[in-house]
Amino acid sequence: DFFITGYWIWNKILENLATIGYDPTNALSAAYDWRLSYLNLETRDQYFTRLKQHIELMVKVKNEKVTLISHSMGSQVVLYFFKWVENEKYGNSGKDWVNRHIASWINISGCMLGAVKGLTAVLSGEMRDTAQLNAFAVYGLERFLSREERVDIFRAMPGISSMLPKGGDLVWGNATWAPDDQPGQLETYGNLLRFRESNSTWTKSNLTVEGSLTYLLDQAEDWYRHQVTSSYSHGVAHTRAEVEANENDPRKWLNPLEVRLPLAPDMKIYCFYGVGKPTERGYFYQEERDPHTRLNVSIDTTVTDFVSGADHGVVMGEGDGTVPLLSMGYMCSRGWRSIRRYNPAGIKITTYEMLHEPDRFSARGGPNTADHVDILGRSSLNDLLLRVAGGHGDEIEDHYVSRIREYSERVKIYDD
Repeated sequence: DFFITGYWIWNKILENLATIGYDPTNALSAAYDWRLSYLNLETRDQYFTRLKQHIELMVKVKNEKVTLISHSMGSQVVLYFFKWVENEKYGNSGKDWVNRHIASWINISGCMLGAVKGLTAVLSGEMRDTAQLNAFAVYGLERFLSREERVDIFRAMPGISSMLPKGGDLVWGNATWAPDDQPGQLETYGNLLRFRESNSTWTKSNLTVEGSLTYLLDQAEDWYRHQVTSSYSHGVAHTRAEVEANENDPRKWLNPLEVRLPLAPDMKIYCFYGVGKPTERGYFYQEERDPHTRLNVSIDTTVTDFVSGADHGVVMGEGDGTVPLLSMGYMCSRGWRSIRRYNPAGIKITTYEMLHEPDRFSARGGPNTADHVDILGRSSLNDLLLRVAGGHGDEIEDHYVSRIREYSERVKIYDD
């Protein structure tokens, strides 16, 4: 409910659910250790077993299916759980378990296709939050945790690497094009990592998402490379046969471009997320010149200009301040709607976007914020949640305020 005293997370939602009769007897939370890889959530904590048992007990006692609400990385956890619970080698509950137990899944700001800031965190220990610090603040930060130490910490938490971008260049763009490029834009978002110095020792060209992931794994230690490749997959399954084959490969389970939704035609999925807040979409990098570090590159914070769209080396795009629009919206606006191999049961998808309209006098943005975390206190989001939890989700219609449908049509993934 609260992160620290006064800083609410789920508290606003819990209070509002209480007004329509939800309490500890018919509602439960399922917090997880986000540092762990997904299979290790089960190995160490029996997380998915406990979640399955809680849901089954609730359905048996109340004689009603449940509504799942997830936020951000939690939406990846839910998708993974759907695969785990039905697989005969893991949850072994049958292909109809989700349909028998889950009425609705509310996916709030889900980073379904990852976040580009996850890449820079494990590559150089930097994100916009650190790139924009002034020299004095950077000095203070480095006194406590150097970039090298931050990289070690981030890489040692496999959960962070679960948010590396998925879908490769087909989703995020190539060296000349990206689906969310804007009219008149001089350089494509497809170049995720940009190097102004073409004679760099470490790379001779800009890097797309695919090139960036390869670069990261090439530069990383063997243990980290093994950790990522044995736990996650970032590709695209282009045929129904590939999707079905991935049912038995846990590495694929949290990538919605490589697995299908459960065979649950009676379940409803609601995608609620914010837009209109500048979000990390690309970076200017430079070769690391400090001889005392083993890191090869760092964000080039000297790049700040209107032409490149960069602010202290960080190129901003559309999203909710943390997760890019493509990650939150592609599956909800097209992937699960139009590409049959990803949703063979025809689960109904409802997408509702909310524009970021913060109150300048509120530290958390007020009732109309769409910030990645603060959206949990947004009044219209809470209204939508109450409608679904109260059994009136069918009254909610699609609502778009961004160009995500246009961007999604440009993504080069097609029905088979």
